[in-house]
Amino acid sequence: MSTQTAHSPLGSGQRTRSCATGLACHRCDKSYALTDTVFACPDCGKGLDIVYDYELAARHFRDVPSSERPENIWHFEELLPIVDASAQARVGRHSAYTPLIRADRLGAELGLSNLYLKDDSTSRPSLSYKDRVVSMSVARLLELGKTEIGCVSTGNVGTAIASFAAKAGVDAYVFYPNRLEDMKARACMALGAKVCQVEGNYDEANRRCREVALATGMEFANITLRPFYAEGAKTAAFEIVEQLDWNAPEHIITAAAGGTLSSRLHKGLGELQLLGLSETDATRIHIAQPSGCNPIASAILAEEAEVHAVIPETAAHSLAIGAPGDGYLVIDAVLKRGGTAGFASDPEIFAGIDLLAATEGLLTEPAGGTTVAVLEKLAAAGHFGADETVVAIITGNGLKTLDEHPQKPWPDKVECELDAMLAALSDLKSGATLMQSAREQLHP
Repeated sequence: MSTQTAHSPLGSGQRTRSCATGLACHRCDKSYALTDTVFACPDCGKGLDIVYDYELAARHFRDVPSSERPENIWHFEELLPIVDASAQARVGRHSAYTPLIRADRLGAELGLSNLYLKDDSTSRPSLSYKDRVVSMSVARLLELGKTEIGCVSTGNVGTAIASFAAKAGVDAYVFYPNRLEDMKARACMALGAKVCQVEGNYDEANRRCREVALATGMEFANITLRPFYAEGAKTAAFEIVEQLDWNAPEHIITAAAGGTLSSRLHKGLGELQLLGLSETDATRIHIAQPSGCNPIASAILAEEAEVHAVIPETAAHSLAIGAPGDGYLVIDAVLKRGGTAGFASDPEIFAGIDLLAATEGLLTEPAGGTTVAVLEKLAAAGHFGADETVVAIITGNGLKTLDEHPQKPWPDKVECELDAMLAALSDLKSGATLMQSAREQLHP
């Protein structure tokens, strides 16, 4: 099924330090060449994974110390699948390597003395964790010599595709399902992408976009390029462990939609141990989902091996994937690592946004609010030791979703006069704080 174009630079010219050797099916282990453009196993239909030469990667890591590596998505290039240096050079030079923030005030609220936030809401260029995965898709597209890229998106993939495509000089086509987050679609258009809104939910749009890809030959970032797309997610695990001085945390918690991030955190942690960079076996992975779309969380709590599709009904639109393609991988990762799952109602999600904002000064979108709300529930249920290191991944920026946030009462106008302003200030001081309101929402 190899359809590599004649002008493709793949495998020619200067190579990166990538130690990728091929592709393999997640389920039946059938192997394919790295140059092949197959994106799902013809035998069993499951997704493909990138395979690496870990002995060679370990030697490379010894030869090039961390201090000499770029602080961007390519910091761990040996364990990324892009082999053509010219493609790598055009993508992601300012992406990823986001801060790991000690969250003392939020931790105090939750009874956690070693809580950290992996803040992908500051990722460049599009302010979400999707910059990690999309950078790999666009770099792969350039390796293949293609000049058009599509995606199906609930929001953040679209803005990331639009941003990376503009920088790389390729055309972007974004297919949004209905109930999209309006600000993200407007951002895509501002960045020059062509946007098509599709009647139907994400799962329906995803199935049709697969057909579009097969009918037109257009590469889709999260469909035909998915094996490469998914590899970008594990860089969050690499960075977390390095930022903790190569001491893996006891716990990592993140929101889950299609399951790419949470499943590849598991892979990334395992690869760090294979290379002898950190002992990661004891790190538990926990996932958070909205109550209105929790197929993975429900399966984990029931200890089932497969997810059962649901119809999404949640205000957390970026998590509204009712038939997650990598759901089975998430279940495997969480259960193997001794983690668990939780879910939160829409009011709890928005209260989580407010709590994070009031304690740590970070404004996140509903996906991040879901993580915070479930983190609070798991902490209250005793899943974390008081002194254990817990890392919560904040996957997206709340400035892109303010229209989705419930409106708070708008202040009345007061006279621009001292007595009136002092009276207004007194009224403001006597009111409940944002943090008090958020706590009341989480604990009615």
